[in-house]
Amino acid sequence: MMPNDSFAARLDLLDQYVRDLRDAQPPNFAAYERDKMLRRYTERMLHMAIDACIQIGIDLLIQEGLRRPENYHDVFIVLGERGILPHDAVDCMTALVEFRNLLVYEHSTVDDAMVYGFAKKRLADFTDFANAVREYRRTHLAAL
Repeated sequence: MMPNDSFAARLDLLDQYVRDLRDAQPPNFAAYERDKMLRRYTERMLHMAIDACIQIGIDLLIQEGLRRPENYHDVFIVLGERGILPHDAVDCMTALVEFRNLLVYEHSTVDDAMVYGFAKKRLADFTDFANAVREYRRTHLAAL
């Protein structure tokens, strides 16, 4: 079982990744497209944020003694089955896993517009996930 302070630290790190991504957002796509370092940074930070969510999810599954996920998608499916994540959050997180897999394994299929779109439109998914986990832990730990 993961100590509570380490669990909170992972959630705080996820929050920092999201802040960093927000802080790095350029004013428009043209500015993003011109800046190679920003494009690479954004890809890496999205990858790190998604991996943080996966690890937080796995840690929570272990802590709660829930079934072992078959893959990274399944981490969020199990959390949804147990009511830890709402259904819409499960859908968002599994879509982020798909995006992560493209970044990691099929990078040639990822274009700048796709990454820019995720960075502009999907950061709230990370915050929603973190909030759902925090709320579950707050209510669950209070019940113990």
